[in-house]
Amino acid sequence: MADDFEDDAAGNESGLEEKLPDWYREIFPAGPRDGFYEKLGEHALIHVARDPATLVVTFDNLSDAGYPGYDIRPWAEKFIRDNGWSHLGVVAQGPTWFRDARLIARMEALRDQGFFEGYARVVMAGTSMGGFGALAFADLAPGCEVVAFSPQTTLARALVPWERRFARGRDQDWSLPRSDAAEHSGKAAKVWVICDPFLQEDMRQFGRLPRDNVTLLKAFGQGHKTALVLRRMELLKAVLARAITGELSEAWYYQSTRGRKDIYLYRKVMEDHLASRGKEHRIPRLVAAFKARRQAQRQARAATTSPGS
Repeated sequence: MADDFEDDAAGNESGLEEKLPDWYREIFPAGPRDGFYEKLGEHALIHVARDPATLVVTFDNLSDAGYPGYDIRPWAEKFIRDNGWSHLGVVAQGPTWFRDARLIARMEALRDQGFFEGYARVVMAGTSMGGFGALAFADLAPGCEVVAFSPQTTLARALVPWERRFARGRDQDWSLPRSDAAEHSGKAAKVWVICDPFLQEDMRQFGRLPRDNVTLLKAFGQGHKTALVLRRMELLKAVLARAITGELSEAWYYQSTRGRKDIYLYRKVMEDHLASRGKEHRIPRLVAAFKARRQAQRQARAATTSPGS
């Protein structure tokens, strides 16, 4: 639609409408939902009001951060939309670790305006950098639940001088508020942290969290890519859904993730783990067992799909 000051041909960017994200189609002026989009420097807030009872707040990870297209989506946007939950997505345009005074002030203003209190259930979620965000902003919604995959608690050099990963993240402004997630997760009703107990850096970050409300779900042999391995196992959606609905449990998680040994990424992580501990002699046995399981699985599939079976 052109206004009275545009040429007749203006505003017809080829293919632009097809690139509009689904969340925008919900909240644009003629859309069916309330919500907002707000840009704050290198960050943006995207809110879609759906279920009046449940709000999911997600934070971008490094893989998502910096997407340049019109069709940008917050982390887990489609999954949350498909389930009908309300969503507040915090989008980043780089490895910011959400170290931005404007973003922090705006999130705290939403709290002061009663935004989070308007929902009976609030769940904050993210992976790695996004996991830090979920933990660092958790006290904006006291009583919320958090699910954080391989999170950091801080990258401030004074607090974690042993942390050598994420160089661009460590160069952010860690003098800003909410720079230590360990100080802001205590008001959550429940914090689920999913990380690999073999990965020393992730476990040291986990060790900084208060214990009263935190449950560690051990992702053996998944390295720092716990969410990716769960996705390869077709379990990421189930884990997140159960966390959002309050049905996640340790028993279900450990029973459901027993198939991790059949994932190639698990094998590679375990090879690196053994090599780093001087146990290279155990790698051939690990690889042989992995290949034997793969072969057995192929044979089983072939048997079930063969004629007459």
